[in-house]
Amino acid sequence: MDGLMFYDVDCQIGSGPGIGIRPGVPELISDMDYYGIDRALVRHGNIGMLGALESNKNLADMLKGDSSGRLTGVWCILPQQCGELPEPEVFFAEMKKNRIAALTLSPYDHRYVPCRMTLGKIMDAAAERRIPVLLQAFANKWQDLYNFLQDFPRNTFVLSNMPGKWGIDRQIRPLLENYAGFHFALSGYWVPEGIRDLVEIYGSERILYGSGFPIYNQGNGMLQLKHSGLTDREIAGVAGGNLENLLKGAQL
Repeated sequence: MDGLMFYDVDCQIGSGPGIGIRPGVPELISDMDYYGIDRALVRHGNIGMLGALESNKNLADMLKGDSSGRLTGVWCILPQQCGELPEPEVFFAEMKKNRIAALTLSPYDHRYVPCRMTLGKIMDAAAERRIPVLLQAFANKWQDLYNFLQDFPRNTFVLSNMPGKWGIDRQIRPLLENYAGFHFALSGYWVPEGIRDLVEIYGSERILYGSGFPIYNQGNGMLQLKHSGLTDREIAGVAGGNLENLLKGAQL
């Protein structure tokens, strides 16, 4: 497994009111160098307090400090009804210009109900373009998460960094079984032989390496993956190839 490429799907950077000082681009790059992480998909660490518009702008500004090009960003969406975000085509063009490749949402902080009535326009546009949507906002809100996927079965989703992920297979396996666009990231998933079991049942293509940085360090899941019992091809996919293909397939 020499030359294994790791692409971390679950990183946060950026400080702000209410959370104190958190790592920025230099600290993340330093961690990546230490553990041997090649690339990372990053979202702002204080979306809830700063709001979508300010955190999106702040993240884009931080990414300008990454001269290596190893970091790719995640922007937060809002309902269209209040006119805070531009039309999807304009929004996606701005994403491409600012090295943003995926979306997230924070409905409980931003005071709206996550459903087709509120987000249908931008979610349908994201589905057509196969832009991944990260689902960390639904932490331990399983019924809301199930309802959301029922509303948007065509979208590409990544569930990552859920508190209490140790042993949540009864919640995630129905999603893997029923939604072809649902992907599961391994940050915090410390289940003996769990990775191999998931791959044997659902295939390796929808399982992604994620660290949960800065809550967890980036080395936590690497050893477990390397000794998971998967084939070299499957390990390479989970480590980074699957996410790379997912982002290459998005049409921005």
